[in-house]
Amino acid sequence: MTLAFDAKFVDCADAIGGEILQVSFDTVPSSHDEDERCTPYVLISRNFEFSDAATVEWHDGKDYNGGAEITSVSLDRDRVSIRLDRDLGFEVTFRLQDRKFVRLKSFLRRMIDDRICITE
Repeated sequence: MTLAFDAKFVDCADAIGGEILQVSFDTVPSSHDEDERCTPYVLISRNFEFSDAATVEWHDGKDYNGGAEITSVSLDRDRVSIRLDRDLGFEVTFRLQDRKFVRLKSFLRRMIDDRICITE
């Protein structure tokens, strides 16, 4: 199964001096009430304080899920494809200014390591 959507909001955030990184692709602003969510999002997180790989959580428009391992990520200028170790993937389109796209690339490279392919 592939969950495809257009992310209106792409956000890169860090905490504890870069020890925790997060990238979200969302259809609604972060101020949206999560109890009322009925549209998809994908959130990738990595905590460098521990040696764990990046984690992913998502909402498919009906329910929340997460915990799968990311097997590959392909990033283009206006699209990201994420494949998980389950029979599940994400195809997300987006529009970003150049400087925000550079930040997105940097975050994903750091978080995903050797499982990312970037084409522009």
